Amino acid sequence: MFEFTKAKSLGALPTQAVGDYLLSIDDINGSRQFMDGDVSAQGIFGYNQAYLPCGMLVGFIEPVTSPQKTLEIVSASEISADLRLQGSRIKLTLDRFYVESYPGTGEHTILCEFNGKNQVLPENEELKFATKFSANDKSAAAVMNAPIFLGLTVANDGISFEGRTINIESKGSEAILAALETPVFKAGLSLISTAQPALKQLVSLAAASIKNIESSKKNKQVHHFNLGLDFSDRVTSARLRLGTYIIIQTDSASWDWTQFEWQRDAMLLRDVRKTHAESIGFNYLAIGVSNFES
Repeated sequence: MFEFTKAKSLGALPTQAVGDYLLSIDDINGSRQFMDGDVSAQGIFGYNQAYLPCGMLVGFIEPVTSPQKTLEIVSASEISADLRLQGSRIKLTLDRFYVESYPGTGEHTILCEFNGKNQVLPENEELKFATKFSANDKSAAAVMNAPIFLGLTVANDGISFEGRTINIESKGSEAILAALETPVFKAGLSLISTAQPALKQLVSLAAASIKNIESSKKNKQVHHFNLGLDFSDRVTSARLRLGTYIIIQTDSASWDWTQFEWQRDAMLLRDVRKTHAESIGFNYLAIGVSNFES
């Protein structure tokens, strides 16, 4: 199984290392804040950046058919699992990616990578999918309903997958990124109900490409998350049902989802305590879970 680790994330590095990286990508102002001791890699004091936290919080938005423009968000641990999904096939899509702040200046190039497993006979298949996009600070990337895994088989104990984002600053990565933009990658991994030998080759190709990208010192992992969605009744588990999961990049120890809502028109998360013009202060992404129709 391919493994991600949050130890590679920028916010997990010593303060000096964060400053050195920002300096190497010509983010002079950002680097100076670290060098002057105004910010820590964990954002404990002073100036903070949304790209530093290594933790996450997961919210859930129920599918609706009504025309309401704002939707309620609840914790993924508060919803009830849909047992009808056991043994079914679903699709996972990247519906939104919002950048509050990322390392560097100007428009950011970001690689978003996902690992998972497809539980089919005669053996479980390792899955890997990656896509790249561009976004400025305080804006959403031009991505909506982008397929990640299509036809994923749901095991009796649910699904699990990992994701991470990599900030791309190396110009030498452009050719490799172009390979990940070919139709076979852009369409997501289309899975079938039995193991397929060609999938291993595709996954290996993606892994080799991303490893090459990661080898450049100017490309740095920003966030990593590991999400399991199951059918248990434990109060500490996140449960699986059709809908949208909002993953917030934050180390916050206190969070109240009632203070946030989803705006359908803008496809953005809004803090109800702030005006519409104010940002929420966090990077986040939205992952959709829906039925798969072959």
